[in-house]
Amino acid sequence: MSVAVIVLLLAASSSAGASEREQMEAQLETLRNEIQIIRGRLDEALGERDQALDALAQAEREVSTAERARRQTETDIDWINDRLDSLANEAVALEGQVALSAQALSRQLVLAYRRGGQSRLKLMLNQDDPRQLNRHLAYHGYLSRSRLDLMNELGLVLEQLNETRQQQEIQRNDLRRLADRQDVELKHLEAARLVREQALRTVEGRVQTRQQQLSELERDAAELAQLLDELASALADIPPEIEVPSIADLRGQLSRPVRGEIRHGFGEARAGDLTWNGWLIEAPVGSDVSAIAYGRVAYSDWLRGYGLILIIDHGDGFMSLYAHNEALLRDVGDWVRPGDVIASVGNSSGSGQSGLYFELRRNGQPVNPTGWMSGSL
Repeated sequence: MSVAVIVLLLAASSSAGASEREQMEAQLETLRNEIQIIRGRLDEALGERDQALDALAQAEREVSTAERARRQTETDIDWINDRLDSLANEAVALEGQVALSAQALSRQLVLAYRRGGQSRLKLMLNQDDPRQLNRHLAYHGYLSRSRLDLMNELGLVLEQLNETRQQQEIQRNDLRRLADRQDVELKHLEAARLVREQALRTVEGRVQTRQQQLSELERDAAELAQLLDELASALADIPPEIEVPSIADLRGQLSRPVRGEIRHGFGEARAGDLTWNGWLIEAPVGSDVSAIAYGRVAYSDWLRGYGLILIIDHGDGFMSLYAHNEALLRDVGDWVRPGDVIASVGNSSGSGQSGLYFELRRNGQPVNPTGWMSGSL
C-alpha cells in the first residue's frame, strides 16, 4: 500500500471520528433541550406553579452552583500547589547543576592560571621539540574548548533556572488570585444557604397534618415516576461512549454511593401505604457522592420532594437516583465511571438530617439495592 493511500485512509478515519463526535454532541444537545421541555411539562401536568417551592428550588440551585464553583476553585488551588512543589524541586536540582558547573569552571580557570595563561603563539615560540609542541597545543585547545563548553552549559542552566523562578512567580500570583476568588465564593455560598433556609421554612410551614404530608409524598412519587418514563424515552437513541459490562452482570459488585449508616431501608413503611423505594443513608453535608456504575447522566436538577437529584442511566433499563444533595457536580449528557464523584451530600428539599437518598430502578420499577451492593464504597 502506497504512502499516499495510507494518508488518505488516515484522513478519512479522522474525518469519520470527528463526524461521529459531532453527531454525538448534537444528540446530547437535543437530549438536554428535551429534558428541559420534560421538566416544564411535569410542572404543568402536576398542578399550578407553587411560588414557595419555586423559591426553594431556586435557592437550592444557587447553593449547588456556589458549592460547585468552590470545589472547582479548590481543585485548581490543589493543582497549583502541586505545580509549585514540582517547580521548587526543579529549582533545587537546577541550583545544584549551577553549583557543579561553576565548580568545574573554577577548576579550569585555576588550571589555566597555573599554566601562566600562555597563548598559543607563545607556546609555539618557546618550544624546540615539535612533538612536545603538538602535545602542548592539543592540551591547550582541549582546555579552551572545555572552558567554553562549561560556560555554555552554565549559561543554559542559569537560563532554565530563571525560567523556573518566573514560572513560580506566575503560579504564586495565580494562587493568590484563586484564594481571593475562593473567599468570594465562600461568601456567596453562605449567603445562598441563608436564602435557602428561609425558603425551606416557608415551605415546611405549609404542611401541618399527616394527610397533607402523605399527599405531598404521593404527588412527589408520581412526578418521579413520570420523569423516569420520560427520561427512558429521551435516552433510547443515545449510545454509550464505551463498551462496558451490563449492570445486570454486576449484581453484588456495585459500590455504595456514599459511606454511612442506612437510616431507612428498602421496603420499610414510610407513610400510609407508601414504603421506602430505596435507601436513606446518613452522611455529613459535603460528603462525596459517587456513581455506582458506568452510565450517562440523564437528569441533574431540582425535583419536588427530592431536592437536588441526579439520575444516571446505565442501559438495559437500569437507572440509579441520588437525591437530597447539596451540590450537583455533573451535567446532563456527561458520561460517568464507577467511583466518579457526581454530587455532594446535603439535605435539600427539607429532608431533615443530612444524608443521601438512593434508589436503583429497573424498567422504572424500584429494586432493592441490598442484593446489588458489595457493601463497600
